[in-house]
Amino acid sequence: MVGASEWLNLVNLLGNVGFPIVIAGYLLFQFERRIQSLEGIIRELHSELVEKEELERKIDQYVRLLDGERQPKKR
Repeated sequence: MVGASEWLNLVNLLGNVGFPIVIAGYLLFQFERRIQSLEGIIRELHSELVEKEELERKIDQYVRLLDGERQPKKR
């Protein structure tokens, strides 16, 4: 059987250790939410950069096409 002094030791241990554990859990939860938010922002930035690169590639193709039309044709 568990004596009263053992229960008091257990309660004392939980009182001393429980609060830091609760705070650590709360902070981990908050960090996880922020990391997920940052991950979403990074994904949006990546997709915008990909779109920008595609637009720049198309603009370069059109510029080369226009430059080719402006140059006099050789016979």
